[in-house]
This record gives sequence, structure tokens and C-alpha cells, in this order.
Amino acid sequence: MTYVPASAVAVLAGLAAGTPLAAAEPPDTSSWVCQYCPFATGHRADVTAGASYVSDDSAWFGDASGYDQQGAYLDVQGNGSSVFDSRELEWQIEDVALDARHLAVAGGRPGRYELSLDYRELPRHVFDTSETVFVEIPGDGLALPAGWVRAPTTGGFTALENTLVERDIASERNTLAFGAEYFPHPHWRLSADYRRRERDGLRSVGGPSFTQSSLLPAPFDYATDEAEAGLRYSLARGWVELSYFGSFFQNTHPGLAWETPFTSAPGSETGVQARPPDNAFQQLALAGARRFDVYDTVVAFNVAGGRAEQEDVLLPYASNPLLAQAPLPRQRLDGRIDTTEAALTLSARPLAKGRVSLSWRLDDKDNRTPVETWTRIIVDTFNSGDPEQNVPYSYRRNTLEAEARYDLSRSLTLGGGVERLDTDRDHQAVASQTEDSGWALLEWRPNSLFEIRTRGGTAERDIGEYDENLAAAAGQNPLLRKYNLAYRYRRFGELDVSGALPETPVLLSLDVTYAEDEYTKSLLGLTEGDDLRIAGDLSFTLNERRYFYVHGGYERIDSEQRGSESFGLPDWSAGISDRFVSAGAGMRFRQIADNMDFTLDYTYAAGRTEIATHSSSGGFSTFPDLVTDMSSLCLELDWTRSARLSIGAHLRWDTIDMDDWALDGVAPDTVPVLLSLGAEPWDYDLLFFGIGFTWRVGGEEETASGGEDR
Repeated sequence: MTYVPASAVAVLAGLAAGTPLAAAEPPDTSSWVCQYCPFATGHRADVTAGASYVSDDSAWFGDASGYDQQGAYLDVQGNGSSVFDSRELEWQIEDVALDARHLAVAGGRPGRYELSLDYRELPRHVFDTSETVFVEIPGDGLALPAGWVRAPTTGGFTALENTLVERDIASERNTLAFGAEYFPHPHWRLSADYRRRERDGLRSVGGPSFTQSSLLPAPFDYATDEAEAGLRYSLARGWVELSYFGSFFQNTHPGLAWETPFTSAPGSETGVQARPPDNAFQQLALAGARRFDVYDTVVAFNVAGGRAEQEDVLLPYASNPLLAQAPLPRQRLDGRIDTTEAALTLSARPLAKGRVSLSWRLDDKDNRTPVETWTRIIVDTFNSGDPEQNVPYSYRRNTLEAEARYDLSRSLTLGGGVERLDTDRDHQAVASQTEDSGWALLEWRPNSLFEIRTRGGTAERDIGEYDENLAAAAGQNPLLRKYNLAYRYRRFGELDVSGALPETPVLLSLDVTYAEDEYTKSLLGLTEGDDLRIAGDLSFTLNERRYFYVHGGYERIDSEQRGSESFGLPDWSAGISDRFVSAGAGMRFRQIADNMDFTLDYTYAAGRTEIATHSSSGGFSTFPDLVTDMSSLCLELDWTRSARLSIGAHLRWDTIDMDDWALDGVAPDTVPVLLSLGAEPWDYDLLFFGIGFTWRVGGEEETASGGEDR
């Protein structure tokens, strides 16, 4: 996230002629690049140097931007390109002095080869108000501080106040990517890409100890290597490509051990939980397309086969040395899933005003992980005595789709389509289900500037039979229907309006979507839900130098569900209502003064969630509302002093206020059986100011004139 950074570097450059900035004329730099790159025949570069200031610490403002702490920041960014004989080079740098930096360079000989290098850092900040008593120790563990006194509840933690330390829940993601393309022949292309993504930091995870739990600042250190390679053959009427994709995930912390702060049974003073295991996925794919003269037909296909594997060494059942436990049935899971994907699409124009398309898709996941019988150990405390087998879930999806469009007139188009989705699953309460959907489309274009598009339809998902015995064997209420396995009837519609008002400088757009779901055959579970979204914007161009705009959006999501306290018929219900509103307005003025532009923008967004329940035992009750309000006011001023130097200033005021009953007033010891991190909801009010200087070198106009162009 960049907000017009700045620094004094360009100020010195502006004074290079030895006169004050107001009167200085930048020196001729048209030959700088050629001086150091004698083979360059053309060059261009924009470099911005600057400084900025943030008024307050803020995890919210600093998330993904790097501006997380109060104070001043320096930054340099820019982009440019050069031509060396028949070769080209492009580069880009962003926020190099921040934690959200990005550097990229690409070049090569057009039509022969291309090379690219890309590096990006992305900071993530979740909470900067969290605190904990846990201390990291070598060996992937969290220890209690010296002098800690265990107790059955947080009220007995006499050492808590003196041992709490601030610990931000934050992380970093670094991505390094290489890419290469080679064209040995006009019809052939070879490509290869490699990416390494590293993520490390702290995240909040639950550490249970039977009837108590702790929120842990768990360290994590992940790395994912991805490689792609492809060979493509192209002709005037089609192409075919053979490709490979591989993804390899490594976790430096395969397990997390922590000392439980609560009083516990002998031997269970330490808990252990597994973290994401190392795994790999590899896939080969063949794809292609061909155009035929008959009815302007296009046929495209794709077929791919892959395999996912996981062979990490398993952790023992429990860390409790006093607990009798059987040996693991195997030391490694030897997890394996074979994947098959296929698709075939045919598109044609059998009529001058009509076009049709047919498509088929297959998605198959075959889980071949060995099945073993395992013993359940409850939170490192006692052996349940219940044997349990791992379940290798598999599924196969087949999708058939047909669409047609016909131009009733030059301005009116009618269309429609149908789709059938068949799904087969293993080891689930619904072995097979079918979803049929259909829709109709109407487009009206009275002129080249205005268009109205409306689309609506229905979809019915039928499950055939629900295996209540399988659900009961898993300890579930036989009357419960999981929302993704239940019968569902859906109605949906869309309306899009875009264009310009006749003989006015007004542009407008309006998008409305609606979907309503009914689960009429579910006694327990989700019973209904609907989603309405409205978004629109309006812009007015007074003249070529004055531009105004407004935009707004609204979304409503409602759902109802039923449950059972008595593990029988429904005896309680809950309703959840989400409301989201956004609005904004702004203006852009060019040349408000000598070579000076001005921009003003205001944005507001708010969200509210209401949860109400009703039960036969407790009557009607409500949760406190979840509320978020945020606003942002931005002012920008840009002064183009010359063809090579421009100065920009940016002032931004941001606020956010959240009400979250799960965090509001919940200190580390507020809940008797939960040692929390004490994180507070986001509540920030801050100012951001930046001033920047952009220096331009080269360019077509400057190169042609041989020097200054002002």
C-alpha cells in the first residue's frame, strides 16, 4: 500500500543548478543512462523519493502496508525501461524502505526469449494489543514463566499480572519468483516458472487442557516451493500445450508443545498438538483448442492427472509419560490422493444471429490413504478406549452445461442455459446428489453508450437419500442435515445497468444481485438464507479539468437454522442477519493553479451482525451486535514543476471502530477457564502525511528533442 512517499533526495537534485528550488531548472539528464549503458538506444525512468509520517500505532493501518507504527518513514520507488539493440529491459521498485517492498525486473529479446525476476514482502498485522505469559523455547515449545502458580481457574493465577508481556499477533510473507520463456520457433514456446513463498510469525491457536483452554501465541514458519513448466505449439487455428505443476510445502515446526497454566492431572502438565505436515502435489496436464470453419466452431479440451502425498512422521498419541498408550499402527500416514480433471467445450454459431456452447467437466479426487484403527487419547489426559478409523473421503463431480444466445434485433439479445451437476461421495451421509439449474438472459443496447442486462433462474439440488445410520454412527443427530449435503432450492437474479445519459456528461452504473435458498427438507440445520447486493456509481465531468463522482453499496445476508438441545426434534432456532453499507464521493481538479492538480476522496463503510436465538428452555435472547465502522478522507496535491520533476503531497485521515463481544472487555483472566491473549477490537483514529518528489529521465519526447522539452 503506497501513499505518495517522499524524501529530501529529489530536493537536492532540484537544487543541482545552484539556484533555489522555485527557480531551478533541472539539468539535462537525457544521456545519463546512455553514459553507463552504451548499447542502450532508448530509456525511460520515473523515480520517486519521499518521506511520510503516521500519527499512531495501528495493526489495522499497517496490515499489508508496513505503516504499523507511529513515526516517520523513508521510501523510494520507481519504474523504468531501456532498449539495448534488439533487447528490452523493464524494472519496477515499490516501497523499498518499508516492510511491504516489491522489486521486479523483466527483459529479453521480443519474440525470442523473456526472463523475469520478482520479489515481494507482505507484512500481516492482526493484533497489536495482545499479551501473553508464554515464552518461546527451543524445540518448538512454549513455556510458562518462572514462578508461575497453577490454579483450576484464571482467578487463581497470582503471577499473571507480573508476567504478562506484549506480543503482537503478526507475520511476514516473502515471495521470490523466477520466470522464463523461450521461442525456438514461431510455432513453439517453452516456459518455466519457479516461486518460493515463505511465511513466518505468530498466530493465535487454541491449546485445550480438557475443561480449560489457553490461547497460544504459536510460532509458525512455512515454506512453499512451486514449479511450473510448459511446452506450447501454436498454429493460426489452434494450439496444444503440455504442462507440469508441482507444489511442495515444508513446515519448520511440525508440532507445538506448551506448558498448561491450569492445574492438571499428573503427567499432563504439557500439551502437544500437530501442525500442518509437509506435503507435495504434482500434476501433468494437456490442453488445447482448435477453430473450424464450419459454423465458426471452436473446440477446447483439458485433461490433467495429479497426486498429493503426505509422509511426515506422526507424533505419538500423547505426551503424558504416565498414560498407558498403545503404539501407533503406523509411523507415517502415507497419505495419498490421486486427482483427475478433464474438460471439453464446444462453441459454434449455427445461425447468423445465434451462438451455442456445450461443455463437460470432470473433477475426481480419489483418496488412497491407508485405513488404520487408532486409539483416541483425550487432550493428553486419559485414554477414551474408543477405537476409531481414519476416513479416506473421496468424490467425483460431473458437470454438463449448455448455453445459447440469439440476437432478436440489433439492440436486443435473448439467451439462456441449463446445467446439471452430479456428485458421488464415499463415506458420507449422502452418497450421491444431483443439482439442476437453468437461467434466462436478456440484454438491451439501445445505443453504443447504454446497456441493460438482466439474468435470472432457479437451481434445485436433490440428494436422493440421507443415510441416517452413518450420521448416528459418527455421533450426530440423525435429523441433522449438513447444508452442503441437504436438499436445496435456489432462486437467483441479476440486473446490470451501465452507460451515459443522453447529451449529458453523466456516467452511471448499477449492479443488483439476489439469491434465495430454501432447505425445506431439513428438520435440523440451515433452513433458509438469502443474499441481496446493490452497488452503483455516478460520475459527472464538468469539463476536461473538473470531475466529480459518488458511489455506494449495500449487502444483506440473512439465514435461519434449527437445532436440538435434547438430541431429538428441534427445540431451538437462531437467526443471523448481516448488513454492510459503503459509500464514497470525490472530486478531481486539474490545473487548479499553475501545473497543479487536486484530488479529494471520502469513503465510508459499516457492517453490523445481529444474532438472535429462541429455545424452549431459555426463551428469546440476543447476542450483542457485532459492529464495524470505518471512514477515510484523502487529499492529494500534485505539482508538475517541469517535464522531469513533479512534487506530490498526500494527507489522509482514517478511523475504524469495532464492537466485538468476543473481544470487548475480555482480559487474559476474564473467562475463568480460558487464559486469553487479551486482544482488543480495532479502534484507531490516525493521520497519515506524505510528501514526494518524482524525477523523470528519458522518454520519447525528451529523447527525440535531445534534451529539455520545457
